[in-house]
Amino acid sequence: MYELAALGIIAVSVIIRLILISQNWPWTDSDEGTFGIMALRIAYHGAHPIFVYGQFYMGTLQAYLGAVMFHLFGPSLFSLRLGVLLLFVFFLVGLYLLTCTLYSRGLALITIAILSFGSNYLLIYQLRAYGGYPETLLFGTLAFLIAARLAISSKVEFSARSLGQRSLAYTAWGLVVGLGLWSDQLILPFVAMAGLLLLLFCWREFLRGVPVLCLLLGLTVGMFPLIIYNLHAAPGKDSISVLLGLQNGGNGLHSGPGILLHRAIATFQISISTITGNPFCPVNEVVTLRDLTSAHTLSCTLIHSSWSLVYLLLFICAFLLAGWMTWRAWSTWRSEKEDYSRRQGRARYTARLLLLCGGVLAVMLYVPGTATNWPGAHARYIIGLLIVTPVVLWPLWHYACMFTREARGVVRARSLASALLLVIIGAAYLTGTVIVFSEVHIAQTYNQQDQSMIMHLEKIKAPHVYAGYWICNRLIFLSDESVICGSVTPTLHPSHNRYLPYYITVKNDPHSAYVFTYGEYKVVLQHWVRLNPTEYHVTLFDGFYITQPTGLPQIIRHHIPKQQKKHHIFKALHA
Repeated sequence: MYELAALGIIAVSVIIRLILISQNWPWTDSDEGTFGIMALRIAYHGAHPIFVYGQFYMGTLQAYLGAVMFHLFGPSLFSLRLGVLLLFVFFLVGLYLLTCTLYSRGLALITIAILSFGSNYLLIYQLRAYGGYPETLLFGTLAFLIAARLAISSKVEFSARSLGQRSLAYTAWGLVVGLGLWSDQLILPFVAMAGLLLLLFCWREFLRGVPVLCLLLGLTVGMFPLIIYNLHAAPGKDSISVLLGLQNGGNGLHSGPGILLHRAIATFQISISTITGNPFCPVNEVVTLRDLTSAHTLSCTLIHSSWSLVYLLLFICAFLLAGWMTWRAWSTWRSEKEDYSRRQGRARYTARLLLLCGGVLAVMLYVPGTATNWPGAHARYIIGLLIVTPVVLWPLWHYACMFTREARGVVRARSLASALLLVIIGAAYLTGTVIVFSEVHIAQTYNQQDQSMIMHLEKIKAPHVYAGYWICNRLIFLSDESVICGSVTPTLHPSHNRYLPYYITVKNDPHSAYVFTYGEYKVVLQHWVRLNPTEYHVTLFDGFYITQPTGLPQIIRHHIPKQQKKHHIFKALHA
């Protein structure tokens, strides 16, 4: 009965997300375009990228899944996102099983029912091919699920059949952790806590050696791409160096108390509220992403702070209860006769506490980093808090289940209040999904604009263009490489060309056009056009100034005053 209900809930969540991606929601950008390009090159050009183009720390599992979907359904944004949706579905299944293992099937249903819906922000990172975030949820959940089941079922002696099954489980844990670490190191806090759980309850098995070998085998297979890369990485380009550089931004970990306090406040007010599902007053500091953002008003500040405060109180309550139950289970384990049921209970309580500790560690690593300079856009770095959802909801579920006809006074009031808060949380997540559906027309408008731009470039015979990063990879992928784009700044310097051959192709074409907004166009190109009006043809299309050279670079060179030849822009354009 519970399993059928869980299947129904997951089916509803899939249908909701299939409808959204079929309508091109969320609108795409060049980060997702990069994954689309990788999927194209994997599917049709025999490429095997280890990391995202231009990066040295994030794996490409989503690109490989996208390549499979391209072969099945043809290359498209919809097909690319099917692989991401598949990861999220497995996450819901894993979280249901983890919650059943640590608590009850009732709480498991409540948990996945709430997470089947979500705010604009949550659904974006469940559906866009950005890399790392669905993988963190999936592999972090599976790592805890396998570790919890191994810990709960641990005994002093096992039969030969049980030892074989447990060896497979250790191999699976290593494989899951390896894939998670290759995908994104955001999983580290949860891997550390799951590993600690295994050490606490399965250390006797590790002394036999076989479980350790199985674990290392799985870890090696899962991390194989990461291992291969780092064996040949140049100094400073290894994954650990890159990760530390991203974490501290050069000096983030050595910031003073004032900066740390500011980042902690930003994390509390915005990041935690955003990543835990607050559907109101979205915050996005990066305008070029085209994601919606709200004005910085008192009402929005109160909404964010209130949401984060409620979440923090629930988290603290869950932490205190889990800590107390774990302490009580461990305080008597030497004085009483050990039996299997007590050991199971102790492992279960410890797993709950360590899961919460994983969430705490994730936030502690997030706060000192420079990511908190954009607490809204970068809240995704603590997406692992969603794995902790059942533990945070458990006190409410526990007290709500105490409601009976015989309950009186404080017990009855507490049960009603807990049930009401669960309903409010579920309603907030549902409201977020309703808001998302109201934004579908915006995504369709953006998609039509992108398609119109591609068609226009093909019409005016401009297959090679220069543009800003947030335009380039999006156009390349959506056009199925019929438009090739080289990413440049408004001063025409190459920038963020994740796949360098594209830029080289554009650079080698003397007739490559320039696609800029007016603000970008007037920085340099407007001046060039005024100096050489016969050498450029400028058209305005959908808010973009498309500038096409009509002559060869040698002709342009003769028309530019001598003092302009040494200008850095000229060097960037014709080097």
